[in-house]
Order: sequence, then C-alpha cells, then structure tokens
Amino acid sequence: MHVFKASSVLILLSPLAAFAQIPEAEPSRGAHGLTLPATFTGVLPCADCPGIRHHLDLWPGGGFALQREYLEKDRTKDVLGRWHVDPQRNALVLSAPAAPEWQILGNGHLRLLDSAGEPIDSELPYELEPGALDPFDLAMPMTGEFMYFADAGLFTECMTGQRFPVLMRDGYLELERAYLEAELPPQAPLLARLDGQIAEAEQMEGPPRRSLTVDRLHHVTPGGACATARAPAEVINTYWRITEIGDRDLRVEPQGREPYLLLLPGDEARFSATVGCNMMMGSYARDEDALEFGAVAMTMMACPPDLDELETAMRDVLDAVTSHDSDGHVLRLRDEAGHVLARVRAVHTPHR
Repeated sequence: MHVFKASSVLILLSPLAAFAQIPEAEPSRGAHGLTLPATFTGVLPCADCPGIRHHLDLWPGGGFALQREYLEKDRTKDVLGRWHVDPQRNALVLSAPAAPEWQILGNGHLRLLDSAGEPIDSELPYELEPGALDPFDLAMPMTGEFMYFADAGLFTECMTGQRFPVLMRDGYLELERAYLEAELPPQAPLLARLDGQIAEAEQMEGPPRRSLTVDRLHHVTPGGACATARAPAEVINTYWRITEIGDRDLRVEPQGREPYLLLLPGDEARFSATVGCNMMMGSYARDEDALEFGAVAMTMMACPPDLDELETAMRDVLDAVTSHDSDGHVLRLRDEAGHVLARVRAVHTPHR
C-alpha cells in the first residue's frame, strides 16, 4: 500500500492506482540520434509476397517489440528483445534470434541492413518512418517478474523491461497462488514463464492501461530475476553519457539531446561529444591509460546560458585530460595530477 501525505490528509493508494501515476517516458533524443520512445513503421520488399509490414516499438531503456506481417500470406511474426547501438556503423542492433539490423539515418528514419549488417544498395523502399509510440497488442510466451500485494499484481516483462498491471481473469489465479505458495518477502518479485496477452484494458482504478492477461502459467522460479545487467563496455566505440563535469551533475532534459562522449576506432582516431547543444569533434590519442584530445572543432548554434557554461567546462576538460580509467560501466577522465575532471557512463550497449 502506498501512502502520500498532502495537507495533513493521508491518502492510501492501491498498487494499481500508484502504478497509474507513473508518468509515461518523455521523448528525448539519444546519442544515437533517435528520439525515443517511438514507433517505426513501413512496408518493406518481400521476395514472395506484396510486402512485409513492419511495426517496431523502441523504448529508451533498451527494450523493443517488432511485428512483421507478411501481406496476403496471413502470417505474422512478433518478437521481443533488447537493442543496442554500434556507433562505428551507426547501426541499431536488435538482440533476438533472426532479428534484422538497421542503419540509423540522419532524418531519424531506420533503413534495413542486409544479413551481414551491411547497407543494401537498392532503390526499393527499405526504410521505416518514426512516429509517436503506438505499441501493438501482443499474444505470445513471455518471461517476467510478477509482484503481488494489496490484492493486485504487476508484471515486469524481462525482454523489454515494460511493466503492466495483471488483469484478474483467466490464468491469473494460478499465478497468484504460485506467488503466495513461494512465501516471498513483502513486495518481492517472482520470476514466471507464461503465455499471455498484452493490450489496453479498463482498470478498476485510473484510466485504461496496457495490461497483461495470463492465458497459461508454465512455471515459476522463486528467487529468480530478469537479467538486466549490461556487458562491460569497451572504451572505444561506446556512447558514454556525460554524467558529471567537475562537481556538476548533468541530466537529460525532456525533449533535449543526450550529453555524450564517443571515441571512434580507426587509424585516424576521432571523437565527438556534446553536452546537449553544439557538437564538439576532433582527434584523440590513447595508449593504455593515457588519453589526450587534439584541437576541438565545434558547431556554432546559439545555446541557453546553462548549456553555454557546460560547453565551456567540457572544452576545458578535453584540454586538460591526460589519462582515464574505466570499470566497464563508468569512465573517469583525469588530469595530470590524477584529479577526476569528468565522469561518463556507458549507454546503448549490449546486455549480458
């Protein structure tokens, strides 16, 4: 039960009422150039049918849902999974069996890559166009963390990381019974494998929401959990979100651009960076822990005063860096005396 205090009045909310108050993710532009969450759609060529209608939902946290409908064949394929980005190829990689890879275009569209992850040389329509997030209904096997308390259930689907209220019908009672029999601590999750449907539904409290209907429970794993950890990132060819410059914390503003640092591989090693307005770019040299940046070129857009200050601070950091260290998730940029000038965190990288 969630308790909020306002004007000396205690208001008790059920889990579903509290869940309904969680705001939808605000669209923001990632380092990869895409504004997420979003839905990408288009009809792509098909060898033996009029076309394949694609519907790709992408969430900022790294989850995706892809539906492919083969026109005039009465055949549809749905797949859930995680995505990451290969900065060198500017490619969106969908981590699921037989899922395609996509080139991220400058206009925010996605263009299909071939089976080797290379561009397709063709004038045929291989692009998906972005739009507001409009998730499609799902009916498939899925694994997730189920949590039951105060006569309500929530389900976190493992592949996408999305959370859904669970409707108390069909196979719900079996799932609730399994949770109670596991004798877990209060509000602890139970890992469950089930057949289910995800679609918008009316709620006992609050507005309609996308919700889970349990068709059949396969099995549960007390003590299990979704695997959400990301693999350790390489220093090179990783988007590093700038989180701290000196003693200042940076955050991604709604509708804003993600601040990042990217070191690209190659004989002529180049970097790019932004704190959310102008782009900085130039050369760099790295040898084990040593790291130095060359002269910084920069676009010249007018920026809000706070971003102007951060851009100046970031340029000073790039001028002063002489070394770095990383644990695979956080990278620290240091000056000649070993002081930490900035901290950056790996994002848009593969999950374990």
